[in-house]
Amino acid sequence: MKKVFMFMTLSLLTVFSIGCSSDDNDKPIIEPPIETNYEKAIMKEWVFDNYQLIDKDRKVVKEFDAMGQFECKKNIWNFKEIVNEDNVKQNARVDLSYITDPDTNECIEHRKIAPYSIKDKELITALVNDGDQMMVYFFEIREIGKEQMLLIRKDYELTEEEAIKYNYPKEAKYLQYKLKLKK
Repeated sequence: MKKVFMFMTLSLLTVFSIGCSSDDNDKPIIEPPIETNYEKAIMKEWVFDNYQLIDKDRKVVKEFDAMGQFECKKNIWNFKEIVNEDNVKQNARVDLSYITDPDTNECIEHRKIAPYSIKDKELITALVNDGDQMMVYFFEIREIGKEQMLLIRKDYELTEEEAIKYNYPKEAKYLQYKLKLKK
């Protein structure tokens, strides 16, 4: 009988010790859908949504549509593994840009392939400009979520004077790229 009484006492103590605490509420805890395995998470097709100017605290102070005046569709960055001409696997960013042909008014796709690498939270890739010059850029990976990716250009920092000169908010400090997962 003592064993039964002891068992019942321990059972009740266990039940009462795991009961609701005073700080419980009805709101569920939702973890943010942010990836930390960047090399895996980036391997998708991303649509260039917009450029964002952010301040020193990384708050957005101004947004620009990523589609320029001569573009007919938003650019796509497709991160994937390819086999190069030497039969070696490498990470590549396939850049698809879409420009309206002024003569025919047709939307023309331009495809360029550039290598990329990721180390910690840094993305190193090349951007190919209109003159087909390859320029290396360094981005801080701010976030890669299930639906969007935020990249901050590490080589682009505005002073307050430059921001005012370009008619940006004077708080504008850094350039952030916002990309959305292609559906």
